Amino acid sequence: MAATVVIAIGAFVLSFASLTDLAVRSGIDSTLAWIWPIIVDGLIVAATVAIVALNGHGRRAMVYPWTLLFFGAIVSTAANATHAILSVDRSPDIPAVVAALVAAMPPVVLLLITHLTVHMFQKRAEVAQEIEASQAETAATDEAYYRELQMRRAEAAASLARALETNDDDREHRASVESLEAELAALQEEADAHVERESGGFFPSATSAVDLPGPSRVN
Repeated sequence: MAATVVIAIGAFVLSFASLTDLAVRSGIDSTLAWIWPIIVDGLIVAATVAIVALNGHGRRAMVYPWTLLFFGAIVSTAANATHAILSVDRSPDIPAVVAALVAAMPPVVLLLITHLTVHMFQKRAEVAQEIEASQAETAATDEAYYRELQMRRAEAAASLARALETNDDDREHRASVESLEAELAALQEEADAHVERESGGFFPSATSAVDLPGPSRVN
């Protein structure tokens, strides 16, 4: 990201110098000539900011800022090339075409860097959306599993109560209930650690566990 900013600044400075000199050559007062590159290249900067700010919106919302960006880039490129051609008499050994190509590079690079920056922001947004969707899916799965454990715990507790009423061996039922209670408590702790601080948590308190009946009546 830092490299793109440095390149963009360099391209802007070179273009600024050329467009300022072109404005002076075109008859604009030297004290006001700096406004011309601000208008032309400033349009590129403003369009870039708009594109980044509108990233993620529909294509229709992006048409206008992209149109402004290409318009500003075309004007800046043409103006830089024109300045190079007019200034080629200072270096007669350099062909006008070469001078024009060299001068046209800063605005072209500025356009390419802009597109690269937007592409980077788009990828970051996509990754963030994927992470958010994955977290939401995981949370939904954990919640469903928690509800299932609660139902199984209630069924096990009911089976334990029936076993106690009929004087059957309740050890298996008691072990099942205790195992489910432990699993519910562990899941609640995980939810408290990883989910609650972001979303407020979705699990009911583990303290709502079903009370186990009294000690086994089987010796």
